[in-house]
Amino acid sequence: MSSEDSRKKEILESAYLMFIERGYRGSSLRDIAEQAGIKAASIYNHFANKEEIFEAVFIEKHPLFAILSILDSVQGETAEELLNNAINRLTEELQSNPGLLNLFFVEVVEMEGKHIPQAIKTNFPPDSNFIRKIFEMKSEIRDIPVPVLIRSLIGTIFANIMFNWFIGEGNLKRWGKPSELTDVFLRGILKT
Repeated sequence: MSSEDSRKKEILESAYLMFIERGYRGSSLRDIAEQAGIKAASIYNHFANKEEIFEAVFIEKHPLFAILSILDSVQGETAEELLNNAINRLTEELQSNPGLLNLFFVEVVEMEGKHIPQAIKTNFPPDSNFIRKIFEMKSEIRDIPVPVLIRSLIGTIFANIMFNWFIGEGNLKRWGKPSELTDVFLRGILKT
């Protein structure tokens, strides 16, 4: 990696830390440069402005990118085991790395979601190990298009994490165990 590439990477990592801590509007180019250990004017050798930096950070660190990477690493012998492991692993990751969700909320609230389409186009591979595994287990799953299945899976996990934030960690026992939520995801709420 050249020193220019290394410097650009330092700027992006510093910007990421600033954006997840202070948001887009609360982070100045001067703050990002200071965090990176460079002069503010040096940023312009790599980026035209702060929004260009944010877009690069968002595309590189988009939560979906991390989610798909995690999904590709999940193992399971049956569809139930695979999906159960996926839900547990993703929930652990997003709870242990709140910066991913912070960045997403900065994009949605402050940037009005304008970088999301490009991030998804860049980061969402048309075929992944997880999708391949789901297709191999298709006989165990209702006839649901795989993109709808993945959307439901990710939406359920995000909703669960958001709900946990709203009610507070101390009140979780009252609202059900994670395994019960997984069961509802896998089997629905209606009796068959």
